[in-house]
Amino acid sequence: MKKQLLAIAALVGAILSGASAQATMVAGWDHSQYFGDGALSTDGATYTDSLPANYSSLAPNGLGPAAGAFGTLYLNGQFGSSNVGAGSGVEPVLPTAALGGSLTSNLNAPVVDGFLNPFDSHVELTIEGQALTNSLAMTAIGAASVVYAADAGIPGTDWTLTFGARTQIGASSIAIEFSSDGASYVPVGTASLTAVDTAFSYVLSAALADRGFVRILFDSPETAPVIDNVAISATLIPEPGTALLLLSGLAGLAAQGRRRA
Repeated sequence: MKKQLLAIAALVGAILSGASAQATMVAGWDHSQYFGDGALSTDGATYTDSLPANYSSLAPNGLGPAAGAFGTLYLNGQFGSSNVGAGSGVEPVLPTAALGGSLTSNLNAPVVDGFLNPFDSHVELTIEGQALTNSLAMTAIGAASVVYAADAGIPGTDWTLTFGARTQIGASSIAIEFSSDGASYVPVGTASLTAVDTAFSYVLSAALADRGFVRILFDSPETAPVIDNVAISATLIPEPGTALLLLSGLAGLAAQGRRRA
């Protein structure tokens, strides 16, 4: 029995160490849920100033509405975002179909269970229940702060951000900030954008946190910066209680097997 428990404990340790060593995409957005160009609406009738994530390695099958439990884009004044006044007709940040709609850089960020589920996987998104699957990105036509929030539900470290971006004309930059509580942000870096679709990657924080908030600051609207395929990832660390549950469950299975024998 002791040898069996030791073997089970080693197995649990291997499972947990393997899980904690690999970065997990907590939340991702390809903005395809929007109704169309220039409208902050996901149904064509009502306006919204937030957008659930539609990709997450923590969601069943990794994409679709179920991913919304793990992330939200805020444009409503929450967590330091701008309150854009969705439906006002003068929103500074909007979905855009310009430049072919979706950007093509950082498409391959979503990986679920070792399988690639690239951004703009419109067939798979439809199968998973997403109502709209349009080729759209986000553009800033005014100064604004956009917050992408990811919620893993368990502690994570080594938070990272990847996205694709460009301008519609000329060159400009966007500032990136990170917070683990949605209140106190620290500068992470600045992305220098050109008219070339480019992938960007940033290490956000090594702090242990359940949630990560990324604030992107647009202040050069004359260049009409465009962002798409946003992914927030972290190395997740199961809590001790999770390990104990796994150990107890496996021990119970071992005991049940021994009784049957």
